Amino acid sequence: MTAPTPAPAGRPLLRFGALSFAYFAAIGLFNPYAPLWFQSLGFSTLLIGTLASLQSWTRVLAPYAWSWWGDHSGRRVELIRLAAFGALLAALGLFGVRAAVPVALVVSLLFLANSGVVPLYEALLSQHLNTATGIDPARYGRVRMWGSVGFIVSVTGFGALLEGAGIGVFPWFVAAMNALLLAAALRLPATRGEALHDEAAPPVLPLLRQPVVAWFFASVFFTVLAHTSLYAFF
Repeated sequence: MTAPTPAPAGRPLLRFGALSFAYFAAIGLFNPYAPLWFQSLGFSTLLIGTLASLQSWTRVLAPYAWSWWGDHSGRRVELIRLAAFGALLAALGLFGVRAAVPVALVVSLLFLANSGVVPLYEALLSQHLNTATGIDPARYGRVRMWGSVGFIVSVTGFGALLEGAGIGVFPWFVAAMNALLLAAALRLPATRGEALHDEAAPPVLPLLRQPVVAWFFASVFFTVLAHTSLYAFF
């Protein structure tokens, strides 16, 4: 385990806040408005729902794969940048696809890439905010707040922009937001974490058997279920 380090002052946390803002702003564009773009391509409601579900399908395994890679390499900042770069490349692929299968492939690649950002970002931020008494919750909250601000600004702002410009420009906006995400990732402070190995990890199954953990995952399941229905069909 890495020894506790003092929580950093302003500038590094501003960069974490910028990454949180950019990531959730990109999500705030894609989740509400991608179904409208899918509809403009002539897709059925069933197909739109299937495409909207791809984000959650990628979350089944991809975040754990990115996290495992980060733990075993200690190169979390570099992996965040790689994930953001992959998301930008996938976003650029939206310009050349119109049929259902290519669109599904590009959307899957987009979320396989960006699913690495949050788990690696959270681990890195926790490392930066680690003190002798644990993680500083006040500073964590101030950094994480910028994700909510980015989401709100994006949903509201892109609604107005798409209303005026038309849903056909949606891929341009997605590419721009993922370019912003990459720019924010490149501004993260360079750090090197200690590489972890499987033998150092605590067993997972006894933890999952605890009732409080089961209830936690049940609450997450229904929260995601509600949000998916809202984003895809409301």
